[in-house]
Amino acid sequence: MRPHQPSGPPGDGPLITFARSGITTPGSPAHASLLDLAEACDIPTRWSCRTGVCHTCITHLVSGDITYTIQPLERPEAGTVLVCCSNPTTEVVLDL
Repeated sequence: MRPHQPSGPPGDGPLITFARSGITTPGSPAHASLLDLAEACDIPTRWSCRTGVCHTCITHLVSGDITYTIQPLERPEAGTVLVCCSNPTTEVVLDL
């Protein structure tokens, strides 16, 4: 399936751009994390734990700021984000 806008009403949160997929959509409380939103848009994303432990979901953060909903066991290096347990605090662009 090709990447697309998530189903349901649009959110009112900061804009999230999945740069490789060409999708920009507002964040929504309906999606618990950036990973959940990526999955709702059918954007291919690697993941395993959903709790910030394994770092399989590490993604380059092109721009913007995030917050962790679950504090990762170890923070990723600057310029990257664990999409499984994070949400945007500003407009973000992800390399997905």
